Amino acid sequence: MRWFSLFAIFYFFFAAVAFADPVTLRTRVEANGPAVTMGDVFIGAPAEIAARAIAPSPPAGQVSTISMPVLTAAASAAGLEFTPPGGVNFIQVVRPGGMRATLPPAGGGARVIDAAIRRGETATVTYAAPGISVTMRARAMQDGAVGDNITFLNTSSNRQIDAVVTAQGQALATP
Repeated sequence: MRWFSLFAIFYFFFAAVAFADPVTLRTRVEANGPAVTMGDVFIGAPAEIAARAIAPSPPAGQVSTISMPVLTAAASAAGLEFTPPGGVNFIQVVRPGGMRATLPPAGGGARVIDAAIRRGETATVTYAAPGISVTMRARAMQDGAVGDNITFLNTSSNRQIDAVVTAQGQALATP
């Protein structure tokens, strides 16, 4: 009887892990509603879990980030088997729409860049790492639309910083 009880406890404790649905990250995470859902982020999420919200969706035409610990906790809470890829600290979430999506082509087919930051402008750059967030003013070295990775010059240290444009006059740098 003792062995049966031990086996039953072992089975129920590890059954959830053994039968968890394996999921992987999508290469492009696109939120189409008011929230970023499990189905937006993970490939292989079952239908009953895919609609669960993880985080608020960014405004239309903008980009936001979700840290890997948040994704790992959400997958674990939903009973999904997820192993974060090595060296990935966050994912970027894109929300289609907004002004960039509705601008018609101009100039006889020439590409129009809807730059959120123009070369030479001063922008707010936020450096985010686990446990720390530093905000600074930096000068853009090139034009950039939302979602573009561009170079900035920190005017106090004269060091160049690569950051992703997140909104008009704002960018996010990560380690």
